[in-house]
Amino acid sequence: MKIYYFILILLTIACSNPKKTETLEVLNPPLPKTATTSNVQKLLNTIMGTGDGLLRGIQFGDAIADVKKKEKAELFEEEETHVGYSFDTDNLETVDILYEKDKQNRVSGIELDIYMNTDTSNDSLKNELTKQFTTKYGQPIADGEIPTWEIKPKGKVSIKVVKNKLDRGLEVRYTQNSKPI
Repeated sequence: MKIYYFILILLTIACSNPKKTETLEVLNPPLPKTATTSNVQKLLNTIMGTGDGLLRGIQFGDAIADVKKKEKAELFEEEETHVGYSFDTDNLETVDILYEKDKQNRVSGIELDIYMNTDTSNDSLKNELTKQFTTKYGQPIADGEIPTWEIKPKGKVSIKVVKNKLDRGLEVRYTQNSKPI
């Protein structure tokens, strides 16, 4: 009987002691990577791809069938006027590429929409694209809000900064010169 009372007393003491207050450690979400030169250069290389051509080994006049063989991004749209591909970067930025088609089902233009996470990364990527286009095509023929370079002998490429309440990014447009009639 003594053991019974002893156990009862121990249980009473154990139950009456207030529990330790537990502190919950709040983890801060990871900060987005800053736009270091190496990150921006890696992103630029991923966007531009390898090989000859204007973008990702593609150039004006290439057959759309050849584009489908070369392009490794995910096909998200195929219309009468274009085929669209998309991919996300490691930092969850999105790149959409539209290859415009002419009547012969060949590439007549390329539209590149790049959605960035921060103004800093957006500005850094624009600067890197500007350097690359200036190295490849020479000084821009228009260097205002929308810098534009001449692609000899038959086109132009331009970079437009997009910044509104919902999106920030770049629009890069490769366009062919109109053929005289």
